[in-house]
Amino acid sequence: MKTRQFSALLVLFLLSTPFLTNTFAQDYTQLNLPKGAKARLGKGVITDMQLSADGTRLAVASSIGVWLYDIRTGSETALIIGHTETAMRVAFSPDGEILASSGSDKTIRLWHTEAGEFLFSLNTPTNPIHLKFSADGKTLIGKDRKGTVRFWDITTGEQLNAFSPKLPKIRLGKDRIWSFATDAFIDQTVGFMFAVGNKDGTISIQDGRTGREMRKLIAQTDDELLLPIHSSQPYIYKREIVDGKPSQKWINGLIFSPDGKTLVSTIDYRTMDRDGRGWSGKSGPTELWDVDTGEQLAVFPYGIGATFSGDGKTVAIKAISGKSECTIWDIATRRKIAEFPLTLNIRFSGDGKTLAIIDDDGYAVWNIATHSEISAHSPVVEWFEISPERFMLSQDGTLLVTADEYGTVVVRETKNTKQLRLVTTNYTKPFTALAFSHDGKTIASGDSTIHLWDTHTGTKQNTMKADVLRIEGLAFAKDNVTLTAANDRENIIQWDITTSKQVAAHTLPNTSIAVGSTSFDDGTVYRPKGLTFTPNSEKLAVKNMEKRQINLSDTTIDIWEITTDSAPRHLIEFVVDWGPIALTPDGSILASGSDAPDATDLWSTHTGKQIATLKSSKNWINDLLIWLRLRYSSIHALAFTHDGATLAVGTKDKHIQLWNVTDQQHIGSLEGHKHVVCELAFSPDGKTLASGDTGGKIHLWEMPTHRHLTIFDGHKGYVRTLVFAPDGKILSSIGGEEGTILLWNIPIK
Repeated sequence: MKTRQFSALLVLFLLSTPFLTNTFAQDYTQLNLPKGAKARLGKGVITDMQLSADGTRLAVASSIGVWLYDIRTGSETALIIGHTETAMRVAFSPDGEILASSGSDKTIRLWHTEAGEFLFSLNTPTNPIHLKFSADGKTLIGKDRKGTVRFWDITTGEQLNAFSPKLPKIRLGKDRIWSFATDAFIDQTVGFMFAVGNKDGTISIQDGRTGREMRKLIAQTDDELLLPIHSSQPYIYKREIVDGKPSQKWINGLIFSPDGKTLVSTIDYRTMDRDGRGWSGKSGPTELWDVDTGEQLAVFPYGIGATFSGDGKTVAIKAISGKSECTIWDIATRRKIAEFPLTLNIRFSGDGKTLAIIDDDGYAVWNIATHSEISAHSPVVEWFEISPERFMLSQDGTLLVTADEYGTVVVRETKNTKQLRLVTTNYTKPFTALAFSHDGKTIASGDSTIHLWDTHTGTKQNTMKADVLRIEGLAFAKDNVTLTAANDRENIIQWDITTSKQVAAHTLPNTSIAVGSTSFDDGTVYRPKGLTFTPNSEKLAVKNMEKRQINLSDTTIDIWEITTDSAPRHLIEFVVDWGPIALTPDGSILASGSDAPDATDLWSTHTGKQIATLKSSKNWINDLLIWLRLRYSSIHALAFTHDGATLAVGTKDKHIQLWNVTDQQHIGSLEGHKHVVCELAFSPDGKTLASGDTGGKIHLWEMPTHRHLTIFDGHKGYVRTLVFAPDGKILSSIGGEEGTILLWNIPIK
């Protein structure tokens, strides 16, 4: 790697964590399982990673909880589960003995790190985005998106204080307020101050406790013409004039240095829309300020981000102008010490002596004092977009911890890029598709790649890169070897799972798979499926956005024949109401949600003709309330039994309707869900129905008695997919954005 670059990406060969042979015992799949679950495959989607100050412990926050690791041995010490929603941020106490985690459920939870023992929970009005401990470890500090800072005593859980910055407001239109940028600096003695952007483009530094303005930062540049300070190139920023009025300078971002002595501000030049609901304009420069004196130290063109070193003495500025670049700036001498092509991400060590950067070529580690490269490493597979939480330097800069696209977390020595140890694997992106092989030995899951899991041991057998954003559907052929995947690029790809090789790839012509989302009153966002396979992947029904009708409630369904030795063959298309779809196992009938209240349409896939509309007995009061939009009831889930004789219909009013497909007779209703029923699946023998809802609950029902068997509670958010194993003894499920598979034991009736 060339030393002129601060390179940096670590994408590694996919490595699999070994499991004990033929057992789930003593491995991660068994940690903190919900009641009734057999195993958990995958560790979720990474939301944050933090090293303890001494570099011996690693906490990885994920969509299902917080995983703890011993860096010295690479062993997994605990899975901390307690948040009812995703754990978003984690922070270690200075001695590393206590871990704090904040979640989307508006709580902060504290734990002993040695064994993951829960201490207590703190409730907050909002979600704290950032957490830190005071230097003595006795106080926890949380800062939310609105700039409010809260202090808690970690021995009692008592909230000591809460302070908010005094923010100016601009009211635009009815009940619409534009917010201003703010940041808070909290020193080691728990003193603090706020930085707040003002209406006139200036910045106020406020005393955190009193709200008193300590000083105002005013740009040295003219309002009409902005000339960068200490720049070798004369970048000029002209304010736009719209309807005779100049655009408004708007502070859109503020970042304090760790020592609180320096502030970075980023700027837009905005022209408000006539209705006051939005704005247009362009990005302005990035400004660097001395907080104590109010002096503007430097202006960088079109800044898009900044990162400070741990000691606050150095700052890396990402900027885009005539060229893209990353400027490394020494604050004390007010000079540029290095400049490199624009990088993807930057991390400093805690002591401020070492810098690591990731770009398309790999990663590089630099000594800041000598301005020299310590080591570099080029990736061995394709680069992927990486977030700050996915790579970090230890406090002393000797260790680099990275997490790659395939969920592999590795510790490396920065001085020579030597891999010390593989810490863990099996973090993923949110799963979007799931399928069992017909012999029950393999589970396939899809996100932007395809993962193959051994059903019995829980071992990940392989990962097959699909080079797409999202896998929309998966199905095995009868041979248990060929796996068919349909993706968001309208492609059908077939894989030989024994060799992990693609055996065929086809494009569905004139097809745009319809994907979207549905929001419910409880705030749940559910993404309905845009396609469905028959069990043997022989037929595929696709909601086609390419041929969407003028009436937006209608959609075209294309039926395709899928074989292993030729391109997909288009069989027929027809127009249905917008809603969920399901095929009978033989592919002869398609069910779709109807625009009529609580109704489902049946269609012949041979002729494209409507066979019948299934609607329970009329309730004119219910229909009137729906017509007046005082009540909403629609179809959100459909499933046929494996003989195609029975159809289950899940509704927004939390009921399940059962129909005899042959004579179109209503044969029963199932009630018990407290949330919208959004997923259904019958066991292969038709004797068990699984129903999932938007609250993450899975209900099991005995057929044909309609007896309620049990409830499985293990997902955060909605249940995305339910699939029974071929023998009907195991149910697999995935949640909305979790990136894990739960395997459930079906109770003996």
